[in-house]
Amino acid sequence: MSQGYKEPDYSGINNISVHSSGYNALSPLLNIDPSFLIQDNGAEYVFAEDSKKRRGWGERMFSSVGSLYMAGIFSGGVWGVMEGLRNPEGKTFKLRLNSLLNGCTRRGPFLGNNLAVVALMYGCINAAIETGRGVEDEYNSYASAITAGALFKSTAGPRAILIGAGLGGSLALAYSASNKLWNNRGQTWSSSQPSWA
Repeated sequence: MSQGYKEPDYSGINNISVHSSGYNALSPLLNIDPSFLIQDNGAEYVFAEDSKKRRGWGERMFSSVGSLYMAGIFSGGVWGVMEGLRNPEGKTFKLRLNSLLNGCTRRGPFLGNNLAVVALMYGCINAAIETGRGVEDEYNSYASAITAGALFKSTAGPRAILIGAGLGGSLALAYSASNKLWNNRGQTWSSSQPSWA
């Protein structure tokens, strides 16, 4: 080099041993036994009170709003496709395709927006009931679903209010019953291998 610096000598780097005595499978990069990194003590938390925490009402509400919006967009799009295929308007292919796409864009956002609004109502009502009662259980979700269904259909008259409340309560009961049935069999929604007897 022109500045008088000496080049580092890396010729002896191949002589460094990455295996210590007593271990069979060491990580060649870190020179540690990887079995030390695996701990089956369950979840680890920074603070002890973190084990009792769960997602906040905003996180739960916005994940349900987003997932129901996407499900509504997809279901409404399928509804629009079926409607466009059943009643094609026009004789040429382009006019029929336009009719099909119009059905998708009419029904998809309609169903997606309605489901998202119901999910938003349910989330807000559920958070208010949980705060008011100070307890988090399935009765909160029953009351929230009934109230959200009734509130969603509140402008359509008393019959529609009863139908909306009944549908909301039925869906909450069906979800709760299926969840209890699934969990009583030793299965959780997140595991992939069923352990049914």
